[in-house]
Amino acid sequence: MIPPRKEPTPKLNEKRMNPAKLALITTMLAFSLAMASRAADAGAPAQQPAGEEKNQTSPPDQTTDDDARKYEEAYNKGDAKTLAGFYTDDIDYIDQDGAEVKGRDAMQRLLADNFQQNPGVKLAITTEEVKQLTPDVKVSRGFATVTPAKGEAVTTRYTLVKVKKGDHWEISQMNEREAPPLNAYAKLAALEWLVGTWQDKSGNQTVQSKINWAGDKNFLVRTIDVQGNETTTDGWEIIGWDPVRQQIRSWIFDSNGGFGETIWVNNGEDWLIRASNVLPDGSRSTAENVLTKVDDNKFTWESQNRTLNGEPQPSLDKIEVQRMAGSQ
Repeated sequence: MIPPRKEPTPKLNEKRMNPAKLALITTMLAFSLAMASRAADAGAPAQQPAGEEKNQTSPPDQTTDDDARKYEEAYNKGDAKTLAGFYTDDIDYIDQDGAEVKGRDAMQRLLADNFQQNPGVKLAITTEEVKQLTPDVKVSRGFATVTPAKGEAVTTRYTLVKVKKGDHWEISQMNEREAPPLNAYAKLAALEWLVGTWQDKSGNQTVQSKINWAGDKNFLVRTIDVQGNETTTDGWEIIGWDPVRQQIRSWIFDSNGGFGETIWVNNGEDWLIRASNVLPDGSRSTAENVLTKVDDNKFTWESQNRTLNGEPQPSLDKIEVQRMAGSQ
């Protein structure tokens, strides 16, 4: 959401296990590769039960994050006119050097000038925090990384005040400052409470998930072991900080041959985990998973807005996962 400065090189800006359990195994903590296997095995997408419609509602920060992605898309097309529409008429923007720009028209000119001087410049936004101050006012903080066609990427930290206008939100104030260098651990530390061994039991199946630091605390590595009456399934996930996209991401693999990746967005005690996966048969699935910390020894997990090959799938019920004693 952050426009760069005007300089030519911007400074800114066998026997199948229980399908529901398989979904839990592979999506817990964003490990959602086989989450749609139930529908794939049936040969047709499942229909959304009427009683589950409310579960399709996105987490509270969904609107802001969608706006950020739309802003990125317009920015990366060099579309100053569309970008100007994200601002109020009286937008007040202060950049990292203290220069001030006021008004939507002035912002459009600033952006257009930037795109003319820096063709091919790209923007990546990471939403770090969203606070709803009133029903019509939000404050959002995060990082914006601008990568020119030629030159190094530069990251700034921003604070936005957004106001509700009818059925959408507009940016009324925007402040930007230089972002201090961050190592991976500084960003992953918010997930440190997950280190340890977690377990979920249901019916005749037990899911055990072990999470440990790796790479001098620059990555979290998770291994999954699923034990059933006649089956065993393993999975592996590497969670890391992407310094280019300024996001927590993970890369996922399972012993059945599936793989995928996720993006993590924090909202207080909740983590919205957007997953995009390729199943062993070549099918593609997506989901928005929500991990909520209850306390240091318990979290809940649920999966919403799921698709299989583009077709909507039912949400999965909320699941409670417990830490095994002595594993902190």
